[in-house]
Amino acid sequence: MLTKAVHISRKENRSDHLWVFANEIKRVEGAPQPGDLVRVYQQGKLIGSGMFNPRSLIAVRLYSRQDEELNEELIIRRLEKAWQLRQRRLPGENDFRLAFGESDYLPGLVIDKYGEHFAVQVYAAGFDLRLEMVVNALCRLFPVRCIFEKDDIKLREPEGLERRERLLFGEPDRELVISENGVKFYVDIAGGQKTGYFFDHRLTRRKVRLLAKNRRVLDVFCYTGSFAINAALGGAREVIAVDISNEACSWAERNAALNNVQGICRFVCADAFEYLRELLKRGEKFELINLDPPAFIKAQKQKPAGLKGYLKINRLAMQLLTRGGILISSSCSHYLFWQDLLDVVSTAAQELEREFVILDRSTQGPDHPVLPQMPESEYLRALIVQIN
Repeated sequence: MLTKAVHISRKENRSDHLWVFANEIKRVEGAPQPGDLVRVYQQGKLIGSGMFNPRSLIAVRLYSRQDEELNEELIIRRLEKAWQLRQRRLPGENDFRLAFGESDYLPGLVIDKYGEHFAVQVYAAGFDLRLEMVVNALCRLFPVRCIFEKDDIKLREPEGLERRERLLFGEPDRELVISENGVKFYVDIAGGQKTGYFFDHRLTRRKVRLLAKNRRVLDVFCYTGSFAINAALGGAREVIAVDISNEACSWAERNAALNNVQGICRFVCADAFEYLRELLKRGEKFELINLDPPAFIKAQKQKPAGLKGYLKINRLAMQLLTRGGILISSSCSHYLFWQDLLDVVSTAAQELEREFVILDRSTQGPDHPVLPQMPESEYLRALIVQIN
């Protein structure tokens, strides 16, 4: 039984949300320190156990609806349940996001599984104190060759945590190859962005592969080429992909060769906005354009400026499409909701005097489950439209 407690005010619209904000707290018992475990009460009723951090606006992150310790055994049970969910939803796949924070009742913890290699990201003080438990739990549950901490992220700063990257266990393979939907990719756990590979767009990549046949394709913000390669494997006549990172483009070229589509894909290292303007000047046209920009909106206050960025890139892309061409417009910002994304595409079309029909929508894959009471857990959205 936990000995420290937090009492929070009544809030009609809490809806079982797993975060307790600092301004909700009425009283604290036992002088908990950052990362300590506390029981949480609302109007005298226990609503769960959580990790406390007085330094953060998110003062408590609930990990259970009961009074229980967050120890190695509980972490193992949570990871087992997460593993079973992925096995059911992604049969035959061995590379995926194993733990998705609050959605798996492991708040502040992200784990990507690349076969026997694991990339771990921690953005809560409670799990930062229990990182050794996480490592032990992974080693008890799975064959493990390497566990790498990828914590050079801004999300740690509000928690009062230092940014760092380090090897926690074993040694990473120099040539780590993963498979997604039958497509192979090199992954650089130590040097890649975030945790090395973006599993969240798994469903959208599959849709690109189905749409690409006989089309000339432009992939914007291509990173290591996953969309471009899926388009090529789907029968695209030609794929041009652009990213600002020289290193990402180098990995993309290697990935294209790994899948024997290097003769179809061409990777350009350039600023996406400038390169699309250059393509317009040259009169280039494409039949399928994929837009997968970074999050232009990382906080609510950034939304007006971020919307302008999304509008600008969508308007440029539409001008490069042939009549009847397909645009896939994505956002990885939680703050850009479905209606916002539709408004962006609609506004761009209206300004260019074009019409469109929605062919499909796509969202994060089943290894990024959405918790209904946590709208923050749904962040990835993609509209697939045909411009007429």
